[in-house]
Amino acid sequence: MINEQEYFNKLQDIIGETKSADMINERWSEVLEKLDQLSIEYCKELQAETGASYEKNGKHDIWLFPPLRLLAMNLILSYWIGWMSVPKKLSSVRDWKKIQDAYTNGSDAFFEYKKAESG
Repeated sequence: MINEQEYFNKLQDIIGETKSADMINERWSEVLEKLDQLSIEYCKELQAETGASYEKNGKHDIWLFPPLRLLAMNLILSYWIGWMSVPKKLSSVRDWKKIQDAYTNGSDAFFEYKKAESG
């Protein structure tokens, strides 16, 4: 099982102390680059845990598949946001239904697109 607390700690190291997380704006590209590397690490653990694979150029690594890298980023950031939302009293951020709705809307839109394309 993936240790989400470990990834939270790594993200905290990337962003800096929680009290100064707004300093991220000054180092945005650096933070994104490091988050990308963290997502690769997370994907590798996810692959080991689930057995999922994605073939590209003879390799079977899921971290090569951009949607799964973005999923890994989302999972890492969701844990971090969950942690931060409590002391910062960010109740609107805690509305995880928004994430579920966005995912469902994207999935539904794909099926509608395929339906319109075929008929």
